[in-house]
Amino acid sequence: MNYNTLKEKYEHIALVKEYNNYGNICIYAKNIDLKKLKNKHNEFINYIYLSCLEALQISKKNKNTTYTVHVYLENVTMKQFSLSLFKKLNKKLEENTQDVLNVCYLYNATTVTKKIFNIISPFLNCDTRKKLVML
Repeated sequence: MNYNTLKEKYEHIALVKEYNNYGNICIYAKNIDLKKLKNKHNEFINYIYLSCLEALQISKKNKNTTYTVHVYLENVTMKQFSLSLFKKLNKKLEENTQDVLNVCYLYNATTVTKKIFNIISPFLNCDTRKKLVML
């Protein structure tokens, strides 16, 4: 599927915006419905990957080489989290993008989302881990 088709399907979860001359990906974690993503992990991961490329294009248009990610965590429970989906997504991004993340802001972290972060943290490379900012 092409980017626009995937965007129609998944932009309620992740949306690319231009802000301050950078491409920004806004991820609304509370909108992740793992039941609807069942058997569609590869499609969803491809959308996130293509969103990263889109954000990077926006940044490059403005003479920047990185993009920013904003993850909104309000009302997130363990129901929105899948370690296997995270591992697949992380692998795809690590294999196909190199040093393009400026910073990843995590908003409204709760006790549950901090536990999730502790679960996923060991799977992130050291450089990426340093770019995560909890607000």
